[in-house]
Amino acid sequence: MLKNKIYKSLSLITLIFFFVLIFKNNHIDTSFSINNYKGKWLIINYWAEWCLPCIKEISELNKLNAEYNDKLKVLGVNFDRLTGNELFNIINKMGISFENLENDPSSILKLSRPTALPTTYIFNKDGNLSFKLVGPQTMESLLKRMKIEKNSD
Repeated sequence: MLKNKIYKSLSLITLIFFFVLIFKNNHIDTSFSINNYKGKWLIINYWAEWCLPCIKEISELNKLNAEYNDKLKVLGVNFDRLTGNELFNIINKMGISFENLENDPSSILKLSRPTALPTTYIFNKDGNLSFKLVGPQTMESLLKRMKIEKNSD
């Protein structure tokens, strides 16, 4: 009887672990390489929970990432350097549907960390930095910068 309870507990724990791992991997990337995104525009957006312009911008970035995923990729970076469950919970609370990097890529990309939020970096299809934008962006303003024609509704 005790053996059955242990097996059931382990099965439940394993199931929960795999659910969290699979769901978490859809929203948080723990390893980053610019080479993984070559061939598409890459948008890296620094945001924070306490930043009102960031909060307003999230729906634009969600929509952009969903509607233009064949041409670009949006990645988020939490300015406060939250990780693990804390980051996962904030992403869910804020309704962020685009992927987020658990580790700040600024040192890998040889960029200085932003001093104002939101800050958005746009890398071209070859992986080279094209724009650093400070302040809230819209889907339209980002598409215009990348010279991507807006999809017709």
